[in-house]
Formats: sequence, structure tokens, C-alpha cells
Amino acid sequence: MPHVSQNGYQYYSIHDIVNIRTNVDLPVPEYFRVDLSDMSGPIDIDVIEESTLLPFSENEMYRCSIFFMGHDEHRLAIDYRLPLLNVKLLIENLSGNTRISFTKGFKRFGDLTNLFNTVLLFKFIQSGHTFVHSGCISSGEDCHLISGMRDTGKTSTVLSIVDGRDKKFMSDDLTIISGDGRAYSYPTSVGISPYTLTGKIVDHKHPKWKKWIAKHQLLLFGLEAVVNFEISKRIDISEKFISKTGKINNVFLLRSSKDNRISKIDSSVAVQKLLMTTTELIDPFRIYSLNFYSYYTGFDSANIFELEKKIIEDAMTNSNCYEVCANDVDGFHRLIQNEVEL
Repeated sequence: MPHVSQNGYQYYSIHDIVNIRTNVDLPVPEYFRVDLSDMSGPIDIDVIEESTLLPFSENEMYRCSIFFMGHDEHRLAIDYRLPLLNVKLLIENLSGNTRISFTKGFKRFGDLTNLFNTVLLFKFIQSGHTFVHSGCISSGEDCHLISGMRDTGKTSTVLSIVDGRDKKFMSDDLTIISGDGRAYSYPTSVGISPYTLTGKIVDHKHPKWKKWIAKHQLLLFGLEAVVNFEISKRIDISEKFISKTGKINNVFLLRSSKDNRISKIDSSVAVQKLLMTTTELIDPFRIYSLNFYSYYTGFDSANIFELEKKIIEDAMTNSNCYEVCANDVDGFHRLIQNEVEL
């Protein structure tokens, strides 16, 4: 039965780790959508669009760069005071039950997606979990992380290994892990381009004209830059192919190379690379409003980063870590399947 908005709100419970309430669309997989009656525990993140009557008077707000700002020990308010535009943001209590409220104008001009994803990362870390920039598949009780820099071939590798029966899908871009060595699914829609190997569980073929454009890099670059052309198609993986959680057994770090080889590496190397690729994707220090919040309220975002590293280190303690080098996308999954028992 589909979930419906209740009192104008949508609710998400991500593996009972983080609960979310919102009245706007957020980049959270529909897989986690629940009814309020099914949610256990308090709301961890409120994301609310409203008129946002800021809790500070004009005399308590002062100019900072191109906006006005007010704060106390647990709140930060930003008001751009633009003519004819109502652009306001209020961030409350990053250390506990967090509320992000904003006007429609801020949703239009601000970067709500990156702000929300970073706060979601904070909530996971505060609970002993974290995101890692990694795909993940499961086989029985075991999970296998597949990571690498953007566009290296994570999605193709995951989909080429998953068969929907013995090996199931968990994620292709972000995976939740815990300090006790478990992985949790985060099945965002999968971006399928003409280059992507789709494997057995995705049935999608691009039209010939898209394949032709994909072969002409300069034309593709121009279309993306001028008219926001999307070469990829976003596809949701069926729930029957998704596994929820398991113990992390193997970690595979993909690397483009002239050679085709797979070799074991120390877990400390895997930790460093996972932390690097994850920070490149979700950088807590890139969001100006969170930096201002930390500076003026004393919230220790630097400690959050240290906690994130510790969670990844603990999660990797009993895992087998590998570097997988290949000179084409098709090589990664072949090396993994031929050399490692999954």
C-alpha cells in the first residue's frame, strides 16, 4: 500500500537509525518512506518549508557578507533581505533533534540538497554510523563494498555481480556502515548511461540516438552545458532484489589502470581511500551555513570528521580489502568474481 502525506508531511525511517519529517521533496530513497504510525523513536531531522518567522529581531541580526545573520547557543538564522524575495534559513540544534526551516525563496536559491545530505551524515555519525561513497552487494549474511572515485565503474560493477537471487543489491553510490562492521542498504535510483553495464536485474536499453551522442564527447559536453541534457536514465531497483543489511566481508577499491590485477591491501589504505572519496562527495566544510553555525554556536564539526574516520576504521577491522585495477569497466567485475569467493 503506497504511503501518503499525513498532515502535509512525509516521513522516512532509515533502518530505524535516523527518522525524518518533511513537507518538501528530499533526496531520500522512497524505500525508506513510512507512515507516522510505523515510526519508532523521535524525529531526528525536521526539514520544513514555511514563512520562517526568524526568532531574532532586526536589531539582533547583523550584516555578514551578502546576508544578515543572528544566532544563539543552538540556532543560526540567515536572512538575505532581497527586494521582493523572501530568502531565509534557520538551522536549530545540530547536536540533537535538528530542525531546518526555510522559505520557498531559499529552496529556490539555496543548496538544500547538499545541506540536507550533510546534516543527514551528521545524524548518522552521531549514532555510530556513517555514509561511505560505495556501492554494496550482499551474498547471504555477508556484504561487499565496491568503492572508487566518481565515474570509475561502481554502478557497472555492482549491477554485473548482482543476480537478484544469491547476490542482491544494496546500493550503487552511498552505503551506510556502522562501527561494528555492518553495512546497510541505501538504494537511491541508479543512473544508467549508454556506458553502464546493466547486468541481470536492470532491463533498460538506450535509444540509438543517445548511444550516438555518447560516442561524441564534444557534442555531449556542449549539450550538457547549454541545455542541461541528461545522457543517463534514473531507474529504481525493485525491492525484491534489495537486501537490507549484513556483515562487511570484502572491500574492493576500483582503480583505472593499464594493467588488470587484483591485490590485497591493508585496511588502513582502504580507510583512507573511503574517507577521501566520501568527503569528496559530501564535504561538511563546503556548506557555508553549517560553517557559520559551527563557528558561532560552538558545534564541533571537526570532531564529527574525526568520529567519521573512527567509524570507518572500526568497520574495516575484520574485512578483507582489495585494490582492483582494470583498463576497462568490464574488467572490474570479472577480476572480483574470478579471484574472490563472494
